[in-house]
Amino acid sequence: MEQDLFFSLLYLPGAKAVNQTEAFKYRLEGNELYLYDVINGSATIDRDNGTFGFSYIPYFEDLGLFMERATEEMIEVRMSDQLIRHEIGENIIHFSSLPWIKFSHVSHPRDYKRRDSIPKVTVGKYYLEGKKRMIPVSVHVHHAVADGLHVGQFFETLQKLLMNP
Repeated sequence: MEQDLFFSLLYLPGAKAVNQTEAFKYRLEGNELYLYDVINGSATIDRDNGTFGFSYIPYFEDLGLFMERATEEMIEVRMSDQLIRHEIGENIIHFSSLPWIKFSHVSHPRDYKRRDSIPKVTVGKYYLEGKKRMIPVSVHVHHAVADGLHVGQFFETLQKLLMNP
């Protein structure tokens, strides 16, 4: 699927940028703050019947290993009818792809009874603006662990990775 390729080519640089931005690796668990060594991924995967499921994709810097594991996980999620197929820890990033939509803002539903410090990254439809290639990216972070400086660091790293894969 074209959407799978779009997702994969944006997800890996996004995952690398997350793992290179220390503030995106902190998690609040109870009253404790933890710094994880590696952040894996949990992405929304669409199904032919209009439903979706959440995936778990271990972080690999190597594109070949990543593509192999991501493809396996996408197939498994699509063959399942479960929303969440395995226990997913806190050392993840929530990643969504909306390749049909050119957006300026995305909002994520939140359960304010639960302390959720997992960053959420959403990418949108690729488009041209003059001679520039553009991709909208929305980032949501918990302000107790990251702020504008850290989001800026993430975007700077992501842009470098996309410009020089």
